Amino acid sequence: MQKRTLSLLFSNLLIAGLLVTGCGQAQPAATQPAPAATAAAEDPAKIIKGAIQTYFNDIGSTVKNSYKISEKDLKTELDTSPDKYLVLDIRKADAYAQGHIKGAINIPYGPEIAKNLDSIRALAKDKTVIVACYTGQTAGQTDSLLNVAGIKTLSLNSGMGGASVGFATRGWIGQNYPTVTEPTTMPTAPAVASKNKAIDEAVQKYFYELPQDSYKIDLPTMKDALAKEADKYYVVDVRQAADFVKGHIKGAVNIPYGPEIAKNLDSIKDQSKGKTVVVYCYTGQTAGQTDSLLNIYGIPTKSLNFGFGTEGFDKGWSADKSYEVVK
Repeated sequence: MQKRTLSLLFSNLLIAGLLVTGCGQAQPAATQPAPAATAAAEDPAKIIKGAIQTYFNDIGSTVKNSYKISEKDLKTELDTSPDKYLVLDIRKADAYAQGHIKGAINIPYGPEIAKNLDSIRALAKDKTVIVACYTGQTAGQTDSLLNVAGIKTLSLNSGMGGASVGFATRGWIGQNYPTVTEPTTMPTAPAVASKNKAIDEAVQKYFYELPQDSYKIDLPTMKDALAKEADKYYVVDVRQAADFVKGHIKGAVNIPYGPEIAKNLDSIKDQSKGKTVVVYCYTGQTAGQTDSLLNIYGIPTKSLNFGFGTEGFDKGWSADKSYEVVK
């Protein structure tokens, strides 16, 4: 009797256990909270486009002298407030060694600028960078790229100049302003946060992949190219409309330097598909700025060396009467 009672009790416990287990299996699995949606990373091309448009739009409102500074104004500023400026000489080391602006550091145009971008940003905190090259054109390219990377920059008008580059009376040396030969050691400074890594990468890519022609095309080469294969080029004249109508290179379209370039970025890209854009201005400097920014936006571009020319400037397309000018 006792055995039967125990057996019955055991059976009841077993059934109860199975029922509990079965109920547990029938329970719906606990629902895990869905992961929070992450915002899609912003398109680098969109970021770069916005920075370029800001650069050109600011020319019409808050920026003076087209991101340039004259030799006279720079000398005055360095005489009175040298601590407000960082002079960056981007000529080759041998030219720098022969004479440069006192206090200027030498970072030659090309991959060295890409390598030192973070250092330039750190050194330029609370300062304005002044970029000096030979005649102003590669300084213009550097000037615009540093600006879109968040580094306040101006280029030295006509560069260091001097007779050695055909600027006997132009540029810092051509104006007989003082130079020194003692090098300035590259100082160090605490790191400064980048404005945007996508822009930094585009700027560095530009300098790392610098072609032998430095994104420029010289006058004889351009003349020959337009005579033989004009359909391979999309020529953009960034001078003011009043000067364009007085005379320009045959086939050129006029998109004045400043907000008009910001408005027409996509048009330039569309119209120049399969071609190389050639940009020219008066002496090459603002064309250099435009050249570099179009390149980082994905538009293959070169600037015309020495530009179209202007009164009192004996170089440029219009200075040689054998070069065709149309109205």
